[in-house]
Amino acid sequence: MGLLRRLRHFVVVARELHFGRAAETPAVTLRALLDGLASRAPGLDVDLHELTSAEQRRMLTEGRLDVGLLHHPVETAGLRTGPPVDVPLGVLLPRTSPLVRAREVDLAGLAGLDLVTAPPATAPGWHEHLLAVCRRQGFVPTRVRHARNPEFLFGLLLAGGAVAVEPEAVARREPRLAWRPIVGTPLIKRTSAAWPDRSPHPAAPMFGQLAAEVLAVDEPAPAPAIAPAARPWPVLFEADQTPTG
Repeated sequence: MGLLRRLRHFVVVARELHFGRAAETPAVTLRALLDGLASRAPGLDVDLHELTSAEQRRMLTEGRLDVGLLHHPVETAGLRTGPPVDVPLGVLLPRTSPLVRAREVDLAGLAGLDLVTAPPATAPGWHEHLLAVCRRQGFVPTRVRHARNPEFLFGLLLAGGAVAVEPEAVARREPRLAWRPIVGTPLIKRTSAAWPDRSPHPAAPMFGQLAAEVLAVDEPAPAPAIAPAARPWPVLFEADQTPTG
């Protein structure tokens, strides 16, 4: 069966696609993913969930989620993953910081500052990896402060005395913050699509390739607006009530 016929076959035999993504996924990236699905699998319903990497992994292994976007390192037993995409991370800090004068920042030069990052429960493997690399590079934060919401993260940084380690694109969302690469690039953000290895959704491998293509673009260009009546698929937004403990 040819690729086009297989994609058309999705709309006949496949249930809706339950798709998990993290809260910090940029709107332009999410839009590019949804538009890509609309183009490659016309008629496929998308049931979108806002979940942490840890929640996604659990629901994928339980068969309650069809596809997700996971931050590595993460346990992938029972899962298949698409091509990973690596994005270099740098230091995010207020433009008033003296560190902004340097073209690159050494992690050891952040001594005496707090580190703002996502709570460990959101992506345990990444949280441990981040702190381990910081320690090896000579940066032991005075405090580790947790922020899931980007606006809260920005607020903590602008208050002073703290830095974050993020992709460069994050700095573009707040003009009062600056981004500087880290000497030696010791930290990268690796993300890949994932889906259950048993009875996967027929569209899952296609989504894995699409996610790699979209995530590899620094800032995906917005697609032309589609009138609601003309959109070939509905997106169903559902708040997940699954306990995180």
